[in-house]
Amino acid sequence: MEISQDAIDLIIAWEVGGGDRAAARPQYDRLYTHPHWPGNEASGLTIGIGYDLRFARNTFAGDWRNRLAALPARNAYERLSAYIGVGGTRAAETATRDISIPWDDAIAVFRIRRLPSYIEDARTAFPGIDVMGPHVWGGVTSLVYNCGTGTRNRPLKETAYAAIRTAAAARDVRGVADGLRLMKAYHNAATPNVARGLNRRRDAEAELVMKTWILEAGEIAQPNRSVA
Repeated sequence: MEISQDAIDLIIAWEVGGGDRAAARPQYDRLYTHPHWPGNEASGLTIGIGYDLRFARNTFAGDWRNRLAALPARNAYERLSAYIGVGGTRAAETATRDISIPWDDAIAVFRIRRLPSYIEDARTAFPGIDVMGPHVWGGVTSLVYNCGTGTRNRPLKETAYAAIRTAAAARDVRGVADGLRLMKAYHNAATPNVARGLNRRRDAEAELVMKTWILEAGEIAQPNRSVA
C-alpha cells in the first residue's frame, strides 16, 4: 500500500499552492522558482517543493548536485550549500535571487527523491498508519513532510503526535484526524499569519483522513474538493 494521489496533491498544494492544487504550478512559477525563506524561525532557505535547506544536510548533494550544476546560474550548487543547516534570512534570499529552479526539476526531486523517505518516516513514527488506508497514511505523511517527526522540548507537538500514535495503534481513523487537529495548539504559539496557514493545512489533512472513515461507515464519500 502507498499513500493516495489525493494526499500527494494535498502536499504539493500546501507547499507551493496555498492549499489549492490547481494553483500550485502557476504559483510556483510566480513565487517559488527562486530560493525563498517562509519567514519563520524554524525554517531555512527553501527551494523546490518545500525543500528546506536547514534540514537537508544528509540529502542535499544526492538530491540536487547534478540538477543545480546544469542551471545557468553561476555555482548554484556551491552557493546553496552554504545555507545547509542554518536558519533562513531575507539576505539569503537576496544573495541567491539569480538562481531559478524549473518546475520539472522541483517536482522530480519531490516525487522521486524526497516523498518516498517521508512516507517511510510516517510509517516508522506512527506504527500501524500504513495499514489504515492510503488517505490516512497520506494525511500523516503530509504532517511529517511539513513538521518532521521530532518532538523534543515541544510538549504541545508531542501531545498531538502521541494522540496520532495511539490512534494508529488502535486503527482509529477518527482519532488520527483528531490528533492532526491537536497540532493547532502547537502552531498557535507561532505568529498569527504562520499559524493560520498551518492550521488550515491540518484541517485539510484531517478531512482527507476522514474520507476513509466515511467509506468504512458505508456512507457516500464526498467528491474531491479543492483544499483551498
